[in-house]
Amino acid sequence: MTNITKQVGQHVGILFLMAIVAFFPVVMNSHPVKWDMIDCFYPWRFHIGECLQNGQLPWWNPYQDLGYPIHADPSSGAWYPMVWLLGSTVGYGIWTIGFELWIHVFFAGVGMYFLAKMLKFDARFALIAGIAYMLSGFFIGNAQHLPYIISACWLPYVLAFYLRMREQKGWQDAVKAGLFLFLMITGGYPAITIILFYLLLIFFGITALKFWREKDFGNLFRFIGRNVLFTGTTVLTSAVMLLSVVVVSPYLSRLGNFELQQALFSPFSPQSFFSFILPYSTTATIPWFDSDLSMRNGYFGLLLLLFFVLGTFRKKPIELRIFFWFGIFCLSAAVGEYFPVREFLFRYVPMMNVFRFPSVFRLFFILGAVLSGVWTLQHYLINDKREKRTVFIALGISICAMIAVVVSFRLQGFLAMGDFLKLGIFSFNTGATFAQLAVFQAAIQVVILGVGLMLFWKVKNTNVRIVSIIALIATDLLIAATLNGPATLYYGEVEAKEAQANVDKYAKGFPKQQNISIDSSGHLPGIGAPYWQNQQTFQKQISAEGYNSFSFTSYEELESDFPELYSSVKKCHLVTLSDRLLPHAVGDSIQPGDQFIVFGSDRYPGIYACSLGDTAQLVSYGPNEFNVSASVKKPCLLTLHQKEFADWRAFINGKESPILVSNMNFMTVELPAGKSTIRFVYDNTLVRVAFYISVLSLFIALFFVLRDFFKGRFSR
Repeated sequence: MTNITKQVGQHVGILFLMAIVAFFPVVMNSHPVKWDMIDCFYPWRFHIGECLQNGQLPWWNPYQDLGYPIHADPSSGAWYPMVWLLGSTVGYGIWTIGFELWIHVFFAGVGMYFLAKMLKFDARFALIAGIAYMLSGFFIGNAQHLPYIISACWLPYVLAFYLRMREQKGWQDAVKAGLFLFLMITGGYPAITIILFYLLLIFFGITALKFWREKDFGNLFRFIGRNVLFTGTTVLTSAVMLLSVVVVSPYLSRLGNFELQQALFSPFSPQSFFSFILPYSTTATIPWFDSDLSMRNGYFGLLLLLFFVLGTFRKKPIELRIFFWFGIFCLSAAVGEYFPVREFLFRYVPMMNVFRFPSVFRLFFILGAVLSGVWTLQHYLINDKREKRTVFIALGISICAMIAVVVSFRLQGFLAMGDFLKLGIFSFNTGATFAQLAVFQAAIQVVILGVGLMLFWKVKNTNVRIVSIIALIATDLLIAATLNGPATLYYGEVEAKEAQANVDKYAKGFPKQQNISIDSSGHLPGIGAPYWQNQQTFQKQISAEGYNSFSFTSYEELESDFPELYSSVKKCHLVTLSDRLLPHAVGDSIQPGDQFIVFGSDRYPGIYACSLGDTAQLVSYGPNEFNVSASVKKPCLLTLHQKEFADWRAFINGKESPILVSNMNFMTVELPAGKSTIRFVYDNTLVRVAFYISVLSLFIALFFVLRDFFKGRFSR
């Protein structure tokens, strides 16, 4: 084993331990992850895992909002390899969903370490970059948003291989960059991929222009070819996800009338800039921040912030300058309505008008700031030790500023810090004031800065100083993560075993539905702490309720524009025989069983009313099939209260029957008189083919990458 390999192994081991310590309550399965992690991503992945364990593709989620194509929801992870690996083997539970969060944080640190080394950072400073990135406010603050974490995890890998792809003649890096972008697309948050596209476009343009100016057309064409390979790898491996999104796009409200106000919702407000210095203060439950609790943390280490500022106008390599200025631009977009950049992007830049939460832009600022701060720190410690005085002055001013924060808040009134400490600093203290949180954090920062000052002043040996500063930065970030964790990472008041037991008490697979109305299905007793939304997935009861931004336009219209009709729908059972047809969907006498369907003029609605004694019941169901048994005295309509969507097909007594859309959303068929078996089947042929293409492309790409890796390893 070479010294370099040994050093890399040690550094990766440090990142591994740091991730464990920072996420200790989750890793040790002491407490469950919180907010959207427990209410959205856990139940969705739980359902996907059950589909896979029952040998079925995760096509459809019947349990919420009366059904939707979960395979087309980018946030579900339906086509994400790690979800398939965990879901098809151990299945999803409290520890599994926490493990998925934690392992992506660790991989993020390794990716940032690799990116920094590729940018010619000293390995020790690359380690600082990895620690600062994976324990930054984005990973701690947005811990409840698993797709955010997944995108942020693989982002450094895409950038590292793309940047290396520009300089080398081999095709391997183009394929690797495409594979990691595939992971972002299938598992991550689309907004981050969209922003990344524009960053890659900048690198492409600058590189192509460089070759053009140098009249190096050979390298220019090879570079373009590698970009074609990169794009092709991404598209082919992601084909199933991309086609799923294309298929569903006509149905989604998000891609229709998406308003500017939605795009400006929950920014990284200027008030949130306090998190760069005092991250603990952002856990204060006050409206002053004008942003969600998860969107206001941008911390990446106090010392790195200091060196980021010191290095603002220092000459840097072109890659770092691009990261720096692109990060600054993204920070100006992250503040939302407080600056016109986000509105400009929404109105004039393609694909910037399809996602909310301006705060997501701060990820790119954090990435650029970490790289710039670490590069400047390296410059002061290794390249130019004579500028020690500048560091002393900056640290001294920072210490005075922290002391001023404490004094300022103390002069404004009684802080009652004793009472604050009694309530516990390692719990989500909703009663704590902003002043108390800020003062407590400021006191810690004085110590951090003071130790940093002593290291620069007293420690003469460069290697000892570097190791000490790594330890100091790691300690700083671990303290910040530990303090903020109860607010944004886990439920400290709930035991993980209790949360798991509340799920385990329900049947698994696809058991028989209770014979109750849709409305009753949505108002069953809660399953227990800490669950709040989407509990129907665990209760195995199909409902009209649901917590998901992946919403159909037609369903939103039914809820908002036709509340009486929507109310009558919820009073029905999952399978309903029609009582009468309505010529329109409004009126004062809408009853359960009424159907709003547009027929041709040759049809007479009266013949479709069901008779006394007619019956219809759900026999079985799954993620791609509903089987119904019916007995009627004369022809009538049968409605399955699941949303009509592309490639649902209906078969009555083995013969295909056209599906009508009733009440703007649901699948209805015309039943003949007598006994019938009705089968609704979902199978999108194009998406299925795309799935096989994705799998085949993934294995081919992995084969060549692994072959190249082992060939190079054994040839040394």
